[in-house]
Amino acid sequence: MRLPKLLIPLFALAAFALPSAAQAATPGVNIAGAPTPDRVSEAIQTGAKTVRIFALWKDFEPDNKNEYPSNEVNLHNLTTTFDNAIKQLNAAGAQPIFVVTEAPAWANGSSDVNVPPANMADFGDFLKRFAAHNKAVGTVAGYEVWNEPDENTFWHPAPDAGTYTAMLKAAYAGIKAGDPAATVVAGPMTGNDYTWLQNLYAAGAAGSFDAVAVHTDTACLDRGPDEFYRENGGLLARYTFLGYRTVHDTMAANGDGGKPIWMSELGWSSTNGGPTSCTRGMWTGQKPSGVSEANQAAYLAKAYACLANDPYVTQADWFTLRDTSDVPVDELNHYGLLRTDGSPKPAMSAFRAVAAAGGGAAGSCGDFDAPAIRVVKPTPGQQFVDKLDLSAAATDGGVGVARITFTFDGGQDIRNFTDNLVNDGPVGLAPWQGSGKLALGPHTVEVTALDKNGNTSTTSIPVLKVAAGALKSTLTPTVKLKSKKITCKKRVCSIAGSISRAAAAKASGNVPSLGGKVAVEWQYRNKKGKWRKLVGGLKPANKPFTFKAKLKYKGKWRVRVVYQGQAPWKKTASKYIAFTVK
Repeated sequence: MRLPKLLIPLFALAAFALPSAAQAATPGVNIAGAPTPDRVSEAIQTGAKTVRIFALWKDFEPDNKNEYPSNEVNLHNLTTTFDNAIKQLNAAGAQPIFVVTEAPAWANGSSDVNVPPANMADFGDFLKRFAAHNKAVGTVAGYEVWNEPDENTFWHPAPDAGTYTAMLKAAYAGIKAGDPAATVVAGPMTGNDYTWLQNLYAAGAAGSFDAVAVHTDTACLDRGPDEFYRENGGLLARYTFLGYRTVHDTMAANGDGGKPIWMSELGWSSTNGGPTSCTRGMWTGQKPSGVSEANQAAYLAKAYACLANDPYVTQADWFTLRDTSDVPVDELNHYGLLRTDGSPKPAMSAFRAVAAAGGGAAGSCGDFDAPAIRVVKPTPGQQFVDKLDLSAAATDGGVGVARITFTFDGGQDIRNFTDNLVNDGPVGLAPWQGSGKLALGPHTVEVTALDKNGNTSTTSIPVLKVAAGALKSTLTPTVKLKSKKITCKKRVCSIAGSISRAAAAKASGNVPSLGGKVAVEWQYRNKKGKWRKLVGGLKPANKPFTFKAKLKYKGKWRVRVVYQGQAPWKKTASKYIAFTVK
């Protein structure tokens, strides 16, 4: 990680899934600078089985092609330092991983070491000699070709999959020529950059690497390894720890499912920063810059338990061994297992335990269970004439329900519900107005529930729209009035209520929505003692109603509300309410 990276938008909350037995990733550690005996010894004391070391091409061949290996004092001393590191590690039962990067000026025509060489064969030729020399010295775990070529921090002027593929091909040929048994690792990606990997395949990189490397120690990381979000239609996202599974899916889709993934950098910075301490990326000033030392240790243990579920992740190297104090961005100073004075953080004990257990056992990692759905309305096979009611609830035992969606006939939109969702709390429409426009015949209503990790489940309910005359059974609703008294102000009188299906529902257990209209009848008693309907009005029967009327005459009046009926619902009316207009 050495320099700033993109900030990750991790939105999900932590949850758990059942563990599965699998082979754990080999635990390793990153060290900074030249692999001096003291630094290598410090790394060995962690129990690490691999130690990731930067081998800078510009340092081995600063002035000329074919300069390595050299008897010039400084270059010879550098070579000896690396040779001794290989021997020291091998003697302790460990191996180095060399990440080979940074071009000399003679190779790229620039003072910028992150500009790739003009002739990729020069790089391949150096790697041939480097791998052959190292083979004669001892055992190397593998060679990473450049560092994070998918971002412009380490690749200038801008990442280019075609150019990097040319480099990878030259490097693969060179390394294999120098040591046919060597493992060639495609340059580690910033996050789990599956899009970049797919671009490499498209550029013809297949067959030019033995493993793919990813880096998950991304900027201002403050969530655990079991927390994730999704992108691009449900894929585990690039900046999600578990996004390496999307990388593996990409490899498998390109015929490389049997090749391993190396997580050559994973880590959390123990800044213990405040809620707005992040200083990098799109979340600057909006989230913490890191975690506490206790959480750093907890996330380390959890990360290796997560990786042990996926045997294709064969290497996992913690970033980094020791804190620094000279990097301008404070977050980057606190990724170590050791503090700057060499004292161990809690993460050191956690790492040693993982290393002693050979990577540790698989553990629960992430909520991948979709919510359970309970459909209240409609019921399977329900027949309806006019409109349907929709009602459903979802329950999620992990991170919680984020959305309930109603669709019809293969995913056509009805309505999304996202606000104030609670487990087993029904939401819906009473009625769904669009169902009135459906053609006669069979249809489906689909209910989809989404949790906060993006896990989804869908239930489909078949229904049948029929003509009014096709329903043999009839049902009687009830007219419910808010008051049995009519009050008038300046001869403006009102009556309010609703049409209830409760009695019918109690009798049959399942009833369709109400269609049709509800009418009001304001009747005046004339001098002959007869009731005359003087005022009326219509409103939809499926909603609460309020009728108001300005009555001209003083004297005795009465009013009732009439549901006009629509199959399978019968016509019905309230009792008259008598009143006097003064």
